[in-house]
Amino acid sequence: MTNSTAMRWQALDWLRGLSIIGMLFNLTPGAWEKEYDWMIHAKWEGGNLIDMVAPAFLFCIGAALPLSLSKRMKAGQSKAVLWRRGLWRAAVLVAVGLFLNGYPVFDVAHMRFPGVLQKIGLAFALAFSIVLMATRRSANGEAVFKPQLLCAAMAFILVSHWALLYFVPVPGFGAPRFDPLGSWPAYIDRGLFTVPHMFIYWPVNGQVLFDPDGLLNVYTSCANILIGVLAGLAYMSGKVRRPVLTAFAAGAALMAAALALSGICPIIKNIHTATFVLFSGGFSLALLGLFTLLADLPKSDAVLFPLQVYGANPLLAYVTCFLVAPLLDHNWAAPGGAYASIRSTGQEVLSRGLDPYAASFSFGLIYLVILFLVLRACYRRHWFLKL
Repeated sequence: MTNSTAMRWQALDWLRGLSIIGMLFNLTPGAWEKEYDWMIHAKWEGGNLIDMVAPAFLFCIGAALPLSLSKRMKAGQSKAVLWRRGLWRAAVLVAVGLFLNGYPVFDVAHMRFPGVLQKIGLAFALAFSIVLMATRRSANGEAVFKPQLLCAAMAFILVSHWALLYFVPVPGFGAPRFDPLGSWPAYIDRGLFTVPHMFIYWPVNGQVLFDPDGLLNVYTSCANILIGVLAGLAYMSGKVRRPVLTAFAAGAALMAAALALSGICPIIKNIHTATFVLFSGGFSLALLGLFTLLADLPKSDAVLFPLQVYGANPLLAYVTCFLVAPLLDHNWAAPGGAYASIRSTGQEVLSRGLDPYAASFSFGLIYLVILFLVLRACYRRHWFLKL
């Protein structure tokens, strides 16, 4: 834990808070089979609201990056020091992700190697390196960013990923392939990680074929971060005269481009296609515009305070959720010699007065309220889990 009294970009904190809440909501239903449609990830093409959550978090990482780099470079830190620090943060994220994947059993023979934190860590390392290469220090020590280079890097990532899937034949499958069996992301993950170490909960016809956080997904996830970096640079410049309108317009343009290109590059979250990056990045920009608009309304601070709390401490919220999850699903001794988990008991009790889907939703909401109380105590003491 570290103390922090730094001023924060409030709209960005709210967006980060909403994204981490969405990620945790998806992990804490009362019953997995009783979730509303918008909380269920798309099986393959297209997307639901929940599919926009993780990319929004990547966007927030990127948006905060120029502010952090500018501050550190002005304080005299060299690019070599910054790069080592960035890679260390990425390595710790990967290590924490692997730990959470194994917890609490640590069955190495069947432990999943890819994961959300691993993808975030590796994508951050790549994006951070790109941003650092596109930045120089001015004579007075200020960081000078080159957005044109960042745009070019983002375009290269998206076009090269699409070209690989569209033009380069997959051994034994050919091209183009955007399916869970014969696409390059799925093919590489099966060969690199092997099936026992991949995500097992979304099988296709009973077989584990892909991992939604696989290696090639890291590559295009970097582009989500770079979209955030460009938004952060626009915010820092102070030259955007109508930030709300600009965010909405830029977001709409990216989403429209994704839809227009979906005929040759389907929008698929599970292999993080270029069009999925464009659509989810545009959605994140639109949400940032909405929160920027809300920031000017009276009492918005009080109404959105829970988002502020979650957004200021996302890593602590995420790690806590994974550490608590086995306790929710453990079969505890109950009266009468029976055994039941907290999750199933909560779902059963709530279902007595609510529709099963509403009960499942309410269970997750209750969990988030309890976690909020913990995070609020940390927030008031300026305790933030940082890397």
